[in-house]
Amino acid sequence: MQPSTNPILFDQQTISDEWIDQLYPIKLQKLSGTHWTPVEVAKKAIPFLTEGKRQRVLDLGSGSGKFCLVAATLCKDAQLVGVEQQENLVRLSRKIAAELQLENLTFLHSNLLDLDFNQYDSFYFFNAFEELINLKDRVDKSKELDEITHQSYIQVIGQKFEQTPQNTRIVTYCGECDEIPDSFVLVHTGNKGKLKFWEKR
Repeated sequence: MQPSTNPILFDQQTISDEWIDQLYPIKLQKLSGTHWTPVEVAKKAIPFLTEGKRQRVLDLGSGSGKFCLVAATLCKDAQLVGVEQQENLVRLSRKIAAELQLENLTFLHSNLLDLDFNQYDSFYFFNAFEELINLKDRVDKSKELDEITHQSYIQVIGQKFEQTPQNTRIVTYCGECDEIPDSFVLVHTGNKGKLKFWEKR
């Protein structure tokens, strides 16, 4: 089912994986179970990422935009930003955000390595580099496996996290979390250890 041109009612009562997945083309719906953040995970992550005075959240590798769409709906006071390299996914994310009338949400077509992390209070990271080393995790089939690039991305992201101020928070979902510096403390976990909550101390 393609998104309609009419405003769509989207609130905490209607949010579910099935509801939001139907806003995407069939091709992207089939990727949801593997590549897009489950609604349950977004509901757990966003209160931690926006607690206190934290208002600007960056989703590193926003993909279809699902996490940002759910988070922006659940937390109207926060500013959600998703960064994604695949332009077609950015265009689609922007279109759906407009149809859902979410004004606290921005999608950037950019390389996340180019961003200034100090503009944000907290970060969401769903294993964005895995497709560089795992054939089964590729959304962009044109990309080839590249362990060297994978390691360089982890190193640069780690350096960017290290430069953020004290009390910065990160939520990671899946992955080995090699990009998280030692200056961040693991506060708690969920979803059988797949969901991790970090804070810089």
